[in-house]
Amino acid sequence: MDNLVKLDYRKQKRFLKFTFLFIFAFVVAYVMFNLQLAEQITQKATEDIAKKISDEYIKKLSKEIVDTEVWNRVKDLPISKTVLTRLLQDIIAIQIADRSIPNCEQYVLRVKIAGMYPVLQRTYNGLPEIKEYIWLNVDESWRCGATAYGEAGRYPNGVFFVSKDRKTKLTKKELEYEVEFSGTLMEVFIEEKIKIYTYSLLPECIARVKAGGMFLAIYPGNKVHK
Repeated sequence: MDNLVKLDYRKQKRFLKFTFLFIFAFVVAYVMFNLQLAEQITQKATEDIAKKISDEYIKKLSKEIVDTEVWNRVKDLPISKTVLTRLLQDIIAIQIADRSIPNCEQYVLRVKIAGMYPVLQRTYNGLPEIKEYIWLNVDESWRCGATAYGEAGRYPNGVFFVSKDRKTKLTKKELEYEVEFSGTLMEVFIEEKIKIYTYSLLPECIARVKAGGMFLAIYPGNKVHK
């Protein structure tokens, strides 16, 4: 009798064990399926949102731009609607600030000596300031900027960049300050914004990529689209 009881107990234990494993496997499969489904839904939603950024929406944003010449310059750029929308929003933010200081400059720092130059990035979460290095030829651009103080005020002593560890330094020996546009602070900020967003369309960038070189969305010396 005791043997029968022990046998039934073992059968029940084995049955419960397999039942638990089956339920566990089912739950895991269900969760994984739903996570995958959720990811697909999120991706589709993102694509749907991107598709809904219509020409009409962009034109509506452009109406808020006081300088109509800006819209005429950017409306036919070969960039995505999403990027164009971001560019217009940034320009609107600049104009809202109403920076009317005169005699300002939009400039680029051009390469005088071909060589390896640092590609900068934002330094949050412990990321290094220099992401990597890229080969730049003479006359290619390293950085785009805007200033109300001229070259001497923006870069005293002719020093354009010094890394935090002071191992990398760029001066007038390597780079040249070249003014591309002059106007009010608001106007040069808008000009700078357009130049940064369209950096990848420059002939120097296209030639680099065609030759198998590195693609960069913005100037190597600019950390973000600003």
